[in-house]
Amino acid sequence: MTDARYDRGSMHARLKFTLATMLMTLPFSSLTRADDPPAAQAAATNAPGALAPNGYSSGETTHARLTAFVQSANSEGRSRARIERIATSRRGTAIEVIVLGEQDSTKKQPAMLLVGGMDGVDLASTEQVLAALNTLQRDHAELLKTMRIYAIAEANPDARADAINSHTPRATNAREVDDDRDGAIDEDAPRDINGDGLITSMRRVAPAGRSATHVIDASDARITRAAKKDKGEVATHELFVEGLDIDGDGLLSEDALGGVALDHNFAHRYPEFAIDAGPYQMSEPEAMGIARFVRDHSDIVSAIVFGRHDTLVNFPDTKDTDSTSGTPMCYLAEDHDMYCAMAKLFKESTKLEKSDSADLAGSLVLWLANHRGIAAVAVNGWTLPLAPNLEEGASAAVENDDADEAAWLAVSDHLYGGAGFDPWTTEQHPKLGVVEVGGFLPFFKSCPTIAQAETLAAATTPFVAKLAELTPRITVSDARLTPISNGLVRIDLRITNTGTLATTTEMGRITQMIPPIVLRLIGNPSDVLSGKAIEKIERLEAGASNEYSWTVRVQDGASVDITVIGPTFDTITRTATPALNATQPGTEAPR
Repeated sequence: MTDARYDRGSMHARLKFTLATMLMTLPFSSLTRADDPPAAQAAATNAPGALAPNGYSSGETTHARLTAFVQSANSEGRSRARIERIATSRRGTAIEVIVLGEQDSTKKQPAMLLVGGMDGVDLASTEQVLAALNTLQRDHAELLKTMRIYAIAEANPDARADAINSHTPRATNAREVDDDRDGAIDEDAPRDINGDGLITSMRRVAPAGRSATHVIDASDARITRAAKKDKGEVATHELFVEGLDIDGDGLLSEDALGGVALDHNFAHRYPEFAIDAGPYQMSEPEAMGIARFVRDHSDIVSAIVFGRHDTLVNFPDTKDTDSTSGTPMCYLAEDHDMYCAMAKLFKESTKLEKSDSADLAGSLVLWLANHRGIAAVAVNGWTLPLAPNLEEGASAAVENDDADEAAWLAVSDHLYGGAGFDPWTTEQHPKLGVVEVGGFLPFFKSCPTIAQAETLAAATTPFVAKLAELTPRITVSDARLTPISNGLVRIDLRITNTGTLATTTEMGRITQMIPPIVLRLIGNPSDVLSGKAIEKIERLEAGASNEYSWTVRVQDGASVDITVIGPTFDTITRTATPALNATQPGTEAPR
């Protein structure tokens, strides 16, 4: 067990770990931490380096990495990247976005949004964003001429910094919250009882008057699991997060530092009764900063949120709705085919077959997809690894009654030389008396090592590039003018989406948050005898065309201008004159 705040509510206590199909063949570093405990069973083989958060960076170091990236992208006289500050965290840390691609903000292009670092648990997500930026800048210069990238590498810098500095996973930002409603704030956080510098777990035999909930597994005494009452087991032990009952309320580690998990703070399926969801939707400056940035950039057609959620390997049932039968639990059913195609593209690009995930309620990805109408997906990619084949003579893991804990112990024993588990030691607790302190180390089950994170980033980056290629592209034909009689003419025009993505999702058409494509005949509306002087295209499928015809009164020899505007392309003007009569081929929207 790690941070009590991370374990509470619907937060998934086991996020991500390794690429099971790749882990055993990679030349990982054999570096270990000085305070790593000795091997519990077999020696590690192909050890993937020191446990997280060793090797990870945050705050000023992340800013320095972003600055170095911009300098590299803009070398040799190029102007390809810049940093913008979009928000400030509760502690005053800047939340920054990298703008990669066309730097003239007046020039409209389709754009993709990348977001990582939503918490201090999934530290690898920031590495995935930075790796994607580097690859796009280095290998996809042509793509960047027609596609703009917005990248937020560290959306929750306070949580990330605290997690790295304290060696304890942290899901929430720095808002002060009285979790246990006792009038004191953050007074009963987990504390290091045995002086090893880590927050693990405590167990003890439940004394009279206390309710036992767990048993020590008979096959492996390291495992403390819930008693199986349906099989007649009688619980004997209590299990706690390592800490003290500072406020004397009988609970341990129940009021930790921090307050709001950003991925519970967005509006779609906002979990209003979750203690880490915030007092109201988008109450946090970090969440509001991202929301305002998205609102102000209607050119965003797709988004990838890296973190603890996954909508690609474990594709969700898009037909599910809430009790009103109107609000999608994940994606709108009519957008199912598009998201299925993206999931297939992800698996083909990354070769990933398994991934952990978490409850999507209140998440950024659902808000992007269902409130903004953006084609948004969540990328995780980590799961419980397969322990490597045991060397000859090494002892196999003993079967027991908790397969999940046993699997993690096998990984610790045979991949990390036992370094993922702190052996139980007897300690004298100032309030509980004799307890045992130990368990899985912080981050062991929730975050890959930095070497594994770099491997994951290399695996997911090709998908980023392929998804960036999926964009709408608007082509407008020449305006054809056909004289009818007595100053009346007919004007014909075709608009085609020659791209590989609809101009917005079906959910975007419903919410109408993405501006439509607008056609406008320039002139006196009273001269338009048939057809509309202003036409709106709320959604145009990839490969689809719309035909428009107008009957217009014009003076002899006069021309008629038609403008086409949209959020992802510069204004297109077509002029219909008696002399043209569609002698020129249609042209694509300027890029």
